[in-house]
Amino acid sequence: MWDRPQDLNAISNILFAFVVGFSLYALLFRIVHLPNFSLEVLKVEGMTHHLTRDQVRFIADRRVKGNFFTMDIDGMRSDFEKLPWVRTVSVRRRWPLEVDVKIEEHVPLAHWGADQLVDTYGDVFDASTDRQLPYFSGPYGSSQEVAEEYGAFSKNLAPLGFRLARLSLSERRSWEILLDDGMTIELGRDNVEPHLADFAALYSRTVGRLAGRIDYVDLRYENGFAVRVPGLKARAGA
Repeated sequence: MWDRPQDLNAISNILFAFVVGFSLYALLFRIVHLPNFSLEVLKVEGMTHHLTRDQVRFIADRRVKGNFFTMDIDGMRSDFEKLPWVRTVSVRRRWPLEVDVKIEEHVPLAHWGADQLVDTYGDVFDASTDRQLPYFSGPYGSSQEVAEEYGAFSKNLAPLGFRLARLSLSERRSWEILLDDGMTIELGRDNVEPHLADFAALYSRTVGRLAGRIDYVDLRYENGFAVRVPGLKARAGA
């Protein structure tokens, strides 16, 4: 091999490339770890109604180490995602000495079960609130469906001045509404939105004329609905 110049030149080129590459890596490593690139700004943006300064300070003290290049961006993102009100978070470096954190918080729509909340996207999260919200319940994984139907049902009942206090979906896929005035509406499983729309359209000419407080409405009939008033029973046709 030593008497073949071409092979010697190839080996020399490889060794030279290795030395140059290693030197560049060492130089870059030293530059990246220079104190000149220490972070100066941590900016947190978004509608952060529940994120506190103490929480931000705790995460910053834990994660803002090293400098602009070496800071643990993924670790910071993970820490913010663990906060109960944080729905989504993005963390990125902004040249030269800044890290930007953008947070989207959950917007609570209703209580879910005994100790959780469901947001406007139908996502369930662990948090508590003093706000007066309706209560949802349903089988596991049904929170988005319940949130969507809540919007549809509310739209039908709003012209009558009714507000939903509770919306329940049973294991058998049967819907039940409790209104803020105490009235229960049994929707059943089939054609629930059309039946509720018919009820809302007929309400002022039928149920709305009944004397006394209505405590129960059954919309599971094909061409009508039944109501229950303490001391009175009636059935209206659609």
